Amino acid sequence: MTESKTEKFVRMLICIIAVFLMGVLTVAAIFSTTGMDIIDYGKGADDVVQRIREGNETVWYYHDNIFANLIWLVIEFAICFAVMPYLKKLSLKWEILLVSIWVISLGSIWVFSSQVSPTYDSEMVVSASAAAAQNNFSFMESPYFSYYSYQLGYVLFNEIIFRIHNLLVQEDTFLFLEFLNVLFLAGIYAGILTLNKLLFKDSRIHHLTTLLLLFSIQPLLACVFIYAIYPGMLFAVWGMVFEVLYFQTQKIRFISLSAVCIAFAYVIKPNYLIFLIAMLIIAGTKGISLLKEPRKLAVCFAYILLSCCLSFSLPNYIIKSYEARSSIQLGDAIPMTSFIAMGLNAAESAPGWYNENYTIINFENHQCNAKEASQASVENIKEQLRNFSENKHYRDEFFYKKFMSQWNETSYQSIWNNKVRGQYQEKSALSAWVCNDGEQSVKYYMDTYTQLIFTGVLLGCIFCFRKKNLIQVFSPLIIIGGMLYHLMAESKSQYSMPYYILMTGFAAVGICWLYDMLKPKFPTFQFKWRILNGTKKSNPSQ
Repeated sequence: MTESKTEKFVRMLICIIAVFLMGVLTVAAIFSTTGMDIIDYGKGADDVVQRIREGNETVWYYHDNIFANLIWLVIEFAICFAVMPYLKKLSLKWEILLVSIWVISLGSIWVFSSQVSPTYDSEMVVSASAAAAQNNFSFMESPYFSYYSYQLGYVLFNEIIFRIHNLLVQEDTFLFLEFLNVLFLAGIYAGILTLNKLLFKDSRIHHLTTLLLLFSIQPLLACVFIYAIYPGMLFAVWGMVFEVLYFQTQKIRFISLSAVCIAFAYVIKPNYLIFLIAMLIIAGTKGISLLKEPRKLAVCFAYILLSCCLSFSLPNYIIKSYEARSSIQLGDAIPMTSFIAMGLNAAESAPGWYNENYTIINFENHQCNAKEASQASVENIKEQLRNFSENKHYRDEFFYKKFMSQWNETSYQSIWNNKVRGQYQEKSALSAWVCNDGEQSVKYYMDTYTQLIFTGVLLGCIFCFRKKNLIQVFSPLIIIGGMLYHLMAESKSQYSMPYYILMTGFAAVGICWLYDMLKPKFPTFQFKWRILNGTKKSNPSQ
């Protein structure tokens, strides 16, 4: 299909923004690393919840050994080039099976080894779900579910799981939810492999995606964190897959499934609004390009309408449902403007990280009135914008450190969450080593590996300048959406996990493109590659 002028404009705009943001991140990552450490501000207090709340999410900025980073980057690219041919005989279904077995096996071992129990927000939501499954709705009396009423979507999701689980077995821990996270992650990976197969006809890309996913360990370690990240992303990624399938087949059932999936993702975790917006941008741009085909145009805009109606109406229905079942009326929720205000102000952890002064305290100071709290937050936002305008050095340092604290903290709090959460019992040898003596070694691996991912994504975005296919920039569009949103709103490195997983899938595009660019300049390597691959000529990337 020929690319329209509208599609070209949107694609080029996405590529320009993505290349800029990924360029800054990639270069900065080679020169520096952001670290996450534990500082006990309680002067010896060892209560886990207090330590989390009192600001021990402490970010450090380190200067790296640039020479060592570049050497590792070259080695990693060379390994990708050398290993990729050995995957050439695997079909997509076998790659999905391989990745699923790998994730389920290693993830289950890790969950059992770490023995992490939920704390604070995670514990509040999970405990509420367990209580609701027993028809106990006393949790609705807590101000938490009034302040953060959006959490009730995830409460309902887990309530359904608890009701099914309670029919089968009774247990005192929530470890089974961590095992479910492992299954959700396997499903996410299956979706990413399917997406790359659909978008890029070059089979090397989904072969290499398999390899990159196998050796990405941050998502595996993060499975112990019981929160809405993985179940929400599972629905979001498959919503992307079904949207692509519709544009390739024009079958209405796929666009309907896409709308349902992204609505479920948004209900479970509202941050997947970023995925929803990206999906609507793709559909809207495609729709504008189909003005001469009324039926296809109507389908695109019906999809936009259905996605919005489901996504924005279901959360309100869930809140009203819990209010009816509990006979408790929730008050106002903390307004979104307060989270923007928090994101534009300093915090003990890092610029724009969690600071309850701008959310909970501001809300309570205005008698939990959302309108008044929002007005105060708007005034704070205006004041901060004036500060940024008057002090450019402060502005640049603030946003640079905020950006790096979230995206260049390459463990994405996966180890941190295993260290500071509660424990059902002592960690086994594997988890104890990763969280103690082996922590720096594991983080160094994560850092060097993530530099490969960043570089691959940057190259892939450059590659997409040349390809006249809007839908191939689906992942970069979502990635820049996440980056721009968190530049304004609250930051936290664990919030980057869904985008890091998308990056891992998209990095294969850039690595394949780099190989195609380099192979004419290295005929000896090209000859060896052909011998390994058993072919006379490699197909160019699509």
